[in-house]
Amino acid sequence: MNGCNKKTVSALLSTLCVLAMVMTVFSLVVHHTEELDFSTMEYLDLRSIDNPEEIFYAEILLSGLGAIMDVAVDISTALSEIIKLKPEISFRQLFRSGREIGHDIMGTMINILLFVFISGLIPMCLIRMNNDVSFLTIIRLHILCELCRFFVESIGIVLAIPVSVLITSGILKSNLKKRTTLC
Repeated sequence: MNGCNKKTVSALLSTLCVLAMVMTVFSLVVHHTEELDFSTMEYLDLRSIDNPEEIFYAEILLSGLGAIMDVAVDISTALSEIIKLKPEISFRQLFRSGREIGHDIMGTMINILLFVFISGLIPMCLIRMNNDVSFLTIIRLHILCELCRFFVESIGIVLAIPVSVLITSGILKSNLKKRTTLC
């Protein structure tokens, strides 16, 4: 949408770095905890799927992508505007400004994730309770995966702020001095 420019490159690099970090943290946590019970995911036919954990990993990756990308684009756009209005700004001042912008974004983005999480749970709980699944069973078996998604996405948002600020500040300040084009 933004075209091939410094903002796009910094947002893309930030998103990829944060996704790699989040998936590494997620993999370490999964490796060091009790194995997830994928039989509670009704959409998985465990007889025909060899590795259900790969599908869950893909879900985690894709669910976090939108929020992380949004934070990275917001920060790269804001810092680009700051440099456009005040080209003499130092790297340190730009980094501080980006951090303040990130702190404002973080609360609202995590709130959005929380409300999306809750709104997705309501119909799931109602359908299962209508099919004579007890509420305690729903909490014990089904909500764990949803909570895992929420926490991974929240960690992604928190990590996206400093990573995006650092990468964007570095790219925008270095490219401003060199006056080179990226594409």
